[in-house]
Amino acid sequence: KEMSLLGMAHRTAYVLQGAISHVTHLLEGYIEGLNSRRPAVFNIYAVCQTEHGVADDSAVLQSRMAVESRAYPLFRYNPDKGTTPEECADLEGNPALDADWPVYRLDYIDEHGTPASLQLPMTFADFAITEGRFRKHFRKAPSETWNDDMLPLNEFIDLDQTGRDGRYPYIWAVDKANHLIRVLVSAELVKATTERRDFWRTLKFLAGADKGAGRRG
Repeated sequence: KEMSLLGMAHRTAYVLQGAISHVTHLLEGYIEGLNSRRPAVFNIYAVCQTEHGVADDSAVLQSRMAVESRAYPLFRYNPDKGTTPEECADLEGNPALDADWPVYRLDYIDEHGTPASLQLPMTFADFAITEGRFRKHFRKAPSETWNDDMLPLNEFIDLDQTGRDGRYPYIWAVDKANHLIRVLVSAELVKATTERRDFWRTLKFLAGADKGAGRRG
């Protein structure tokens, strides 16, 4: 359930969707919401290390990745700023506003033992693979099985069903030796990644942030 959109639908409530990793955005939203003299909804992403399957000291890092992967975009809605969603909503603090996905750098060791890196989209699946709760949705593809029917996930989800037939979505990752690997993504993760991309596009439309900008990351 998108609690922030539900709160926005009331039109008269202040809404903050924030994360513990973005302290300035969080504090500014709290102050603005508490000073608005309106009903206020504060919807904040925080990590439960045990339930999410992450290290005890990774709460801030995981929260940051949740924002960057569009799993949990930052969002504010202030009815005091106008009458339309475009006037009242803003996405300040989110990375790469013009793109579906921000870009991150994946460092690895190539087959010659030389440090190398790739610039990759930070999709929802790239966030999910870092948490134990999603482990069953990924499967490593041995290098000898790599073929042209495999497609990066961000490209796969932009295809219609006909284009997807016979293709296998994957994301890049590294193994324990820091060597580059392909990780196949389950159908459920494909749906979740598509849904998060579409939700991000919805927020951009409501906030007027997609005008004159490309929709593809």
